[in-house]
Amino acid sequence: MKKSAVAVAVIVVLGAAWTGASWYTGKLIEQRMTTEVENVNSQINNYFPKAGLKLSYEDYNRHLFSTDVRYILQNDPTFKGEPSLKAGEQIVLKETITHGPFPLAQLKNFNFVPSMASVHTELENTPAVKALFDATKGKSLVDADTRIAYNGDTQSKITLIPVDYAKDKISVKFDGAVINADVAKDLSTLKLDMNSDNVAISAPNEMGQQEQITLQGFTMESDSHRGKFDLNIGSQKMNAKHLSVSVDGKESAVLDGFKLDANMGEDDKNLNGVLSYTLDALKISGKDFGQGALTLKFNGVDGKGLKAFASQYNDFINRQLAQGDDVDPDVYQQELAALIEKNMPALLTGNPTLNIQPLSWKTAQGESQFSLDLNLANPQPQAEATGEPLMLQSIKKLDAKLAISMPMATQLASQAAELEGYNAEEAKRLAGQQVQGISAMGQMFKLTTQKDNVISSSFSYADGQVDLNGTKMPLAQFVGLFGILGGMQDQSAAPAGN
Repeated sequence: MKKSAVAVAVIVVLGAAWTGASWYTGKLIEQRMTTEVENVNSQINNYFPKAGLKLSYEDYNRHLFSTDVRYILQNDPTFKGEPSLKAGEQIVLKETITHGPFPLAQLKNFNFVPSMASVHTELENTPAVKALFDATKGKSLVDADTRIAYNGDTQSKITLIPVDYAKDKISVKFDGAVINADVAKDLSTLKLDMNSDNVAISAPNEMGQQEQITLQGFTMESDSHRGKFDLNIGSQKMNAKHLSVSVDGKESAVLDGFKLDANMGEDDKNLNGVLSYTLDALKISGKDFGQGALTLKFNGVDGKGLKAFASQYNDFINRQLAQGDDVDPDVYQQELAALIEKNMPALLTGNPTLNIQPLSWKTAQGESQFSLDLNLANPQPQAEATGEPLMLQSIKKLDAKLAISMPMATQLASQAAELEGYNAEEAKRLAGQQVQGISAMGQMFKLTTQKDNVISSSFSYADGQVDLNGTKMPLAQFVGLFGILGGMQDQSAAPAGN
């Protein structure tokens, strides 16, 4: 009996401790609510300055083990631009917050990690989102469960429910999606993954034709964090197995196997990155237009310079938005150009490089490629006296190569002509004439060469000298030949005193 009494006493003490801790956690959440909402509004202003939105909360009801609250996203009355929501429109999220340290909702999933709270979120049916609720037959499109750690970090699983909706020639078929997100309290780190099997949207276009867009096998992954220059760095991946556009039931364009892989990093002073794009197949009206790939690399972008430019650019945009409809387009362009020119020296401090290795396009008839190596440097003060544009002064070295497969170009031009209504034989004849004409014109102006059914061009520039397909010349002579940067040759050749 004594042992049983001790056991009961322990249970009572633990129950009381849990109840007290849960009550205290609920009190703590309530105290932090205003601050957290203010932080969200600050992030909205920083990342979405054109949205014109503001978050608030109401109907806060705290119980012993849980709390109910409504978050309201609506038009910011102080915003002078065109807001994302009309006056009076609201997007409302209903939340049930289960208090820690061991939220009951979390324990149902056998998760025993101590947490400040576990939050279940649903979208409320308001006039602003009525169309969504019509499509989901009255259910919330969004169903999210979030665990909030005591340091403010969150782990969320967001489910978008399937949709099958049709009305007035408009239809939406969506298999649903799942989004997992781990987010630091201050947004300094973000891990995100998303997948969706199929979505198809059909509606009339401006011509009265029924147009349908279908996306299948979409996935996205992101793992980023805030670097030493207060800029987000990390990796992103995006895949789409199939994207198609059809008109009146006939496929007009199909993209298969699209992939994006991006990585951005940093060292003590500079930022660097690699972006890779691949496309397995492009088809237009049933005709195979080939596949493509692009790899782009950059190095040596000064971190402090880029951060300063980003901050000034955001301030510039906010000033423009504050003017509402009173923005003068000419003044806008002049001020933006001045901002870029002002920050260019800082951006070029690390002598950045840009490489395209390569941009390629391939069909059954051949492959064409373009490659670029560009080295930039901060212009020396004496360079301003030349009168050359700042961007040209910044080029330390440039190498570009182009190789076009004539059979491939002829195939693509022939297929394009068939889409315009020419028969196959006539289209092939016209395509051959076009490609031969382009090759002849390029050779006449000494821009390209031709050998083994390949149209080639090679261009290099460094130290004021140009090498075009093996022919060397000063930059001023090259400018004179092709009329680039008009007036530059005349200035360089003008006699002193004129």
